[in-house]
Amino acid sequence: MADAATAASKTGKNDDNVIFGANQTEVERLDMQHKVVYDAMPQQVQAPIDFSKSGLRILDQATGSGIWIRDLRATSSGSHTWVGTDIEDSYFPSDPPSDTSYHHQSMTEPWPTEWKGTFDLVHSRMALPGVGTNPLEATVKGLVELVKPGGYIQFVEMDWNEWEAGPAGQAFHDAVYDLFTVVSAGQGVDILDKLIPMLKDAGLEDVQYKKFPIPFGKNASDKVREISRKSLYATAMGVSMTTKILPAAALRLSREELDALPDKLAKEIDERGFTMTLFSLWGRKPEN
Repeated sequence: MADAATAASKTGKNDDNVIFGANQTEVERLDMQHKVVYDAMPQQVQAPIDFSKSGLRILDQATGSGIWIRDLRATSSGSHTWVGTDIEDSYFPSDPPSDTSYHHQSMTEPWPTEWKGTFDLVHSRMALPGVGTNPLEATVKGLVELVKPGGYIQFVEMDWNEWEAGPAGQAFHDAVYDLFTVVSAGQGVDILDKLIPMLKDAGLEDVQYKKFPIPFGKNASDKVREISRKSLYATAMGVSMTTKILPAAALRLSREELDALPDKLAKEIDERGFTMTLFSLWGRKPEN
């Protein structure tokens, strides 16, 4: 399917990793999303890395506000070097600790030569649909090149199966799937099936994955129930707004259905709950 530019794309070509607009509301949505995912996936790193041993170098690409780094850093007993990158510098913390640095970097652009082969862990979460028209395989290859021998790469992305959803939740599923399909020319959906052979072809070993249910609304824990509701509503609003510029023929939902989606979804998750699925996929770069 041919790509179509989103309202958020600054170039109009979907080559700048932007699906939703970059503003304060978006960084707040991302932080709420993190809290919901963290509550369901408290073990942030599935790869077998011992964070009690000091000296690790960890990269979180598409870091947003750096909230993933802050939570993992808080639970790590060892002293490490933490690096966050993103295309939106305004999201970065203004006064990070001395062991943490943030850098402007697109995942689809060349990485600093001096970074290659230096990270014990390269982490990327819910970012790959933003490759847009850039080749997914080239983006993954660039990230793998940053991993040091013996180090790991871990991706966390949306899995489109095994959702627990009512009619509004299913409509949300279809709307997001269609949005990611159109803006990435098909690259941004069903990513697990694409990534596994890419990592193996790149020479990685011990490639494994695990799926996680992420509950919202009535299904969520008391700790994050209200945050989950706000997070999902904000995402549904972003989907509703962004799809306005896409070809109607590429979407299963009508304009009227997309406009009504956020409120219908909010009501449904309060009444019956909602659960989507994410996967975590990791692999190790050989020592040699």
